[in-house]
Amino acid sequence: MYNSPVVLRFTKIFDRIEHRWNNRSFMKSLGTVLVLFYLLSLIFIALQRAGWLSPFFNFVPTDFFRSIELAFTLLLFFEVIELVLSLVKSVAKSMYIQLEILSLILLRGAFKVVGDFPNIITMDVIKHDAIYMFSDAFGALLIFLGVFLIKRFGRHLSICRTEDGLKSFITIKKLLSLSLLLLFTVLILLDIFYFFSGIKVFNFFHIFYTILIFSDVLIVFLSLRYSDSYLVLFRNSGFALGTVVIRLALNSAAPLNALLGIVATFFLLCLVYFYNKAYADEVKGQNFPIKFSERK
Repeated sequence: MYNSPVVLRFTKIFDRIEHRWNNRSFMKSLGTVLVLFYLLSLIFIALQRAGWLSPFFNFVPTDFFRSIELAFTLLLFFEVIELVLSLVKSVAKSMYIQLEILSLILLRGAFKVVGDFPNIITMDVIKHDAIYMFSDAFGALLIFLGVFLIKRFGRHLSICRTEDGLKSFITIKKLLSLSLLLLFTVLILLDIFYFFSGIKVFNFFHIFYTILIFSDVLIVFLSLRYSDSYLVLFRNSGFALGTVVIRLALNSAAPLNALLGIVATFFLLCLVYFYNKAYADEVKGQNFPIKFSERK
């Protein structure tokens, strides 16, 4: 299957995209785009506040803090691309990138709360908003710490026992990632069109994480073609559940969103840590993995 001409053509397209994305000069260009976008948004907001823009630019906000939110949103789009590309290398890596995206979304929310503060700040006026701001900020910090620990504990452990199996599994994940990139492109173009048309934009990250849930479940079932290990099934199913909790966090208001993000991080940290411990026992010849044929 993975040697067919059509499949090879699509995998080569993915390889070119991945090679381009990982190119250092290209990453510098993305950084330049972020800086220019941020500065231009500040300039346009200043012009809008001064009343120098035509009604055609009524979509431009008047709050300077919106420039931070917009720049963070663009950064998150880049992170989503990194997430999709990482699926091929490691499902575990894509999982902690999801947590990284969630932490950045929480930080963006904290900045948004600051932008909603009135010009004259008193504790009576902002006490409720301040709670939301700090919950988002400290929630992002704890998720950041959790990602740091997951990276320390985690290591890439192949579930495939043969070279052919590994090539086949990687090919399938490349096709899945390419499909997700196509969906991502369609969603982002729609989001941009709605924004400039004055139509209420949809929540891109809610939709994309919902798609990720189904793709994670698909990977759970695909992995059964290459391993009948109970450990692998449990880990991949746990990753899918982690995506569900992250999706719930994105759909929740503060401070519940930060709490759910912390719960997801702790769950995934425990999952990665104990999976690696159990895998080490398997390598040493103990009673792992438990195969479905051995379970009663």
